[in-house]
Amino acid sequence: MRLHRLRVANFRGVEAREIEFADTGVTVIEGDNEAGKSSMMEAFDLLLTTQSSSKSKHVRGIQPSGRDVGTDVWADISCGAWRFEYAKRFNRQPETTLTIVEPVREQLVGREAHERVEAILAESLDKTLFGALRLLQSTDPALGDLANSAALSQALDRAAGEAESDGGESPQTQDLVAAVTAEYTKYYTLNQGRPTGELAQATDAARKAAAAVAEREAILAGVQEAADRLPRVAEAIKQLLAEERDGAVELATASAAVAEADGVGEQVKAARAVVETKQMAHRVAVDAANERTRCRERRATMAASADQTTARIAEARRLAAAATDAAAALAAEIETSSAKLGRLREDLGVAETAVVVAADRGRLTRLTATLAEVARLQRELAEAREAAAAVSVTGDDVREATALDRDITTLTARLDAASARVAVTRLGDGDVLVDGTDVDDRLEVAASELSVVEVPGVARIEIRPGADTASLATELAGVRSRETELLRRCGVPSLADVAPAANRRADALRRVNELERDLQRELAGSRPEDLERQRLDLVDRVPDGPVVEVDDPAPLRQAERDLSDLIARAERTRDAKLSEAREQSGRADALEESGARIVDEVAALDAELAASEGEIDDESLAARVIDAATALDEARAVLVKRTQRLDQLDLAGLQNTLSHVESSLERTRKQLTEQRRLRTEFVTKLDVCRADGRLDELSEAIAENDAAQAQLKRVSARAAGARVLHETLQQKRNESRARYVDPFTRRLEELAAPVFGEDVRFHVTDEFVIATRTLGGVTVDIDALSAGAKEQVGLLARLACATLIDSADGVPLILDDALGYTDPGRLTSMAQVLGTSGGDAQIIVLTCTPDRYNEVAGAKLIAV
Repeated sequence: MRLHRLRVANFRGVEAREIEFADTGVTVIEGDNEAGKSSMMEAFDLLLTTQSSSKSKHVRGIQPSGRDVGTDVWADISCGAWRFEYAKRFNRQPETTLTIVEPVREQLVGREAHERVEAILAESLDKTLFGALRLLQSTDPALGDLANSAALSQALDRAAGEAESDGGESPQTQDLVAAVTAEYTKYYTLNQGRPTGELAQATDAARKAAAAVAEREAILAGVQEAADRLPRVAEAIKQLLAEERDGAVELATASAAVAEADGVGEQVKAARAVVETKQMAHRVAVDAANERTRCRERRATMAASADQTTARIAEARRLAAAATDAAAALAAEIETSSAKLGRLREDLGVAETAVVVAADRGRLTRLTATLAEVARLQRELAEAREAAAAVSVTGDDVREATALDRDITTLTARLDAASARVAVTRLGDGDVLVDGTDVDDRLEVAASELSVVEVPGVARIEIRPGADTASLATELAGVRSRETELLRRCGVPSLADVAPAANRRADALRRVNELERDLQRELAGSRPEDLERQRLDLVDRVPDGPVVEVDDPAPLRQAERDLSDLIARAERTRDAKLSEAREQSGRADALEESGARIVDEVAALDAELAASEGEIDDESLAARVIDAATALDEARAVLVKRTQRLDQLDLAGLQNTLSHVESSLERTRKQLTEQRRLRTEFVTKLDVCRADGRLDELSEAIAENDAAQAQLKRVSARAAGARVLHETLQQKRNESRARYVDPFTRRLEELAAPVFGEDVRFHVTDEFVIATRTLGGVTVDIDALSAGAKEQVGLLARLACATLIDSADGVPLILDDALGYTDPGRLTSMAQVLGTSGGDAQIIVLTCTPDRYNEVAGAKLIAV
């Protein structure tokens, strides 16, 4: 198959687009995400597989959102001997048109056109290969199942050099495989070999017939069991009825005993309520007597407190007057000291202004000197940086020079040791030349490379080095080349000069670092322009004129602080005295209010005591307490007597006995109900068996079971034969495939060599599954490789298939944003493999990152 052109309109976000693909080689379709690249291939698949009248959710989903229009897909396709133009419109006014251009022009529409294309594809398209030769970034990069690809089998067969009749799978072989498979699937599922079809039906019928026999035998066995157990059930019912009568008597006796104990319990509750009432009356009488005593004690305490309050009021008034007088005296002293402090601060301000002017002049001098030093350091820093930049030798260059010198010395010594020494001595007057150089007397050379000894007009002798010597010479020449490149890059005449040059550069860099530190130290975190701005501000602030000598303001400042502290202490003392006066006055006022309240409370207590004594005197109140205590003791004695009676009856034990009797009677009644149910069930079974003729049904079920088992035996025999034939044929096909897995493996390794290295090897199973990769002597399962490596192997495997298959049988290799996990180095190698190894295959690449495929030679680039 070849896809020549593809045109879509109103397909999701694609309004209208037509793409013409290269028949062979690589076509790269580039565009941003959601530009509709993948939609083009989706439209192509929909054109080939789905009828235009389909109302499926997928078909409805391709209609542009918010637009009531039809979706058009048109393609120009070659497939086998046919070339045709195929078009469909989906969703809105659906239609299908087909124009066959070759071998005979023909036009069809509607369902007939769809079925004709399906027939062409069934005849000429290897659908297994068509589905496998796709690599999407979001799917598993594994190649998939290609074991049943006829096109690949024939291609590998040709690559293995076998005759067409002896290898691959001819149409007759495929027909035989299909016929055997069809027969096998009549009895077993294809993938898991489970029974299905005739075998499953025969097995199910035999199972149901056997189950029917067992069911009827179980029914007859149940009827016999019912006849045997019916007398035992009748005897059990008789015994349970007697136990029920005895249990009813025990229940009545236990219920009466519990009722008697409950009555005594109610009497105990009543006696306990009387005790609680008497306790309340006694507590009220005691509280009344105690309250009268507390009231008299509180009245005496309040009277004493009133006398104490009067004395405390007088003391508070005296202290308030003394504090007010002291505060007035301190206020006069503060006013005098404040006037003196004002005159002192005026003198201090004049002295401090003179000091600030002197300090600004000194700072201006220091800033001027700092800026001059900064300018000098900047000039020297620029010169040091120029000196460092003039030398490009680094520490890596020194290490490389050391290694090269060591390698040159080693290789030279090995070459000299391995090379033969040739001595040439001039014996006469004739010319003797060694490598074109005249020999004056004697010359000795090492045979490490081709040397020519020539006597003009007489002889020419060529001395060639051995293979080992030539290898050492080649290696030495490579090292010399690296030496030349290093010397050129470093700008020095010899390897010995590399280290001194690096030292000079290091010294220059150290000088740069020192000057930078000095400059930062001078600047102290500021910038030169900031320092210059500060200098100009000081120039503006410092007044012109001669420098005036100023007195030290420190004595004035100390005197000002001492006087300020003295005034502050006086103010704090004055405020404290005023506060103390307010506090004592407030305390006196509060004591007066408290004293008035105490007098009122004493009067209230006197009135309360008079009223209480008027109601009941002290002797009567004491007698009420004694009477209440006597009544409480009598109630408690009654409660103790009734509680002892209740303990003797053991209410809890009686209730447990009653519960046990009730449970036993309930169990007896349940057993009686169950036995009656069994009696009814057994009688019913016997009646049904006599009326329904179960023995006749058992005979019929046995006959049906014998027939079903015989049918299962016949079908099983045919199924076993189909299984043996199918398994034998599949085994032979696998053995046949094993002969031509090698060509696929060799092609895969050829394509993988530029990416992974020349020593890369793969193990491919008979089912064309790539199992392992061996690189550098290390074998790793494909599943254990990184995502990028698995993606690269998947693309290479598809490219191997595409290039092995004959162009007439081939299908497009489609790569949708593949190689997303591939590093830049391997990306370049993969692109080169795509460009140089595609052969006659048609390769379609969809990408949103076109830089991935810049190295693809001869690619056709289409921007969307």
